[in-house]
Amino acid sequence: MSTVCIFLYYFFHRSALINSRKSVFFANKMKFRALMQDPLYMKEFQAIVATLTKLAKDCVMILGSRQMHFIVNEDQSSSASPLVWAGIAAKEYFPEYRMESAHPDQEYIVLDMSSANLGRALSVLRGGGVNSCKLKLQRIQFPCISVIASVLTSSSTEAREVVHDVPVTIIPGSDWSAYVLPSVPNSQLALGLPSLRLLKSLIDKLKNISPSLEFQANLDGELNVIATSEMSTVTSRFQKLLIRTVAGYEREASCSVDSRKASAFFGALQLPHEELTIGIDREHSIHLQIDVRQDVVLHSVLPAVCI
Repeated sequence: MSTVCIFLYYFFHRSALINSRKSVFFANKMKFRALMQDPLYMKEFQAIVATLTKLAKDCVMILGSRQMHFIVNEDQSSSASPLVWAGIAAKEYFPEYRMESAHPDQEYIVLDMSSANLGRALSVLRGGGVNSCKLKLQRIQFPCISVIASVLTSSSTEAREVVHDVPVTIIPGSDWSAYVLPSVPNSQLALGLPSLRLLKSLIDKLKNISPSLEFQANLDGELNVIATSEMSTVTSRFQKLLIRTVAGYEREASCSVDSRKASAFFGALQLPHEELTIGIDREHSIHLQIDVRQDVVLHSVLPAVCI
């Protein structure tokens, strides 16, 4: 083996060892534990993660003292995936919630993980007979989030524990700038749709007509979704919608977005809640928001495209 090969082997082996030791150090100092007991809340939590699983292979989990966030970073997913994040107030789902960061001056624990692995671990919550579910950050042979579900089976009167260990990468504070929570755009006009089922089906069809969709909203509570091709223009109109936000003096606001990204978001939704808020930041972006509960919110931002 040449001197260069020996050097490269030593360099990469030593770098991997240092990174591994750093993860072990952080995992030993960090503490996170959360408990869910309400069957409805457990199913909602599972549905949020299942939605993210359909959008990207990986997700970022940001654990704060009072709130938990999940982010699907657009830069790390496919070009057809939108930017999506979820904010969950700990008090809504977790009667027991404890987080301690590696250092007193750090407010968060930031973890990178496979959304598919987390989704599979939480799939047990879809069925009945789950008494509780614990989430715990620990190190077995590697840092992981352990999903521990207490399940009562029909063949036994005693609950059994179903455990899944989801490997995670602990993001050090020096790298947090790459994982900042997205900000909600300043919409000039936002309308509330009482049901997204029809819009979901509509966008799935319109994406085959045009590569972009134009959303037009006005102060009359009207939303138009327009798909234009060389052969035709298809306009779908929703009327008498609730006006949630008005900024400025313009009566109308419009924005065109990638039809694939819009379809990807609606197609991924696993939540039973149907109410949707569509905010239009004129010529910049469209903000989609689903309020699962008062402090449990799913967001998506679709950037504007040039026509």
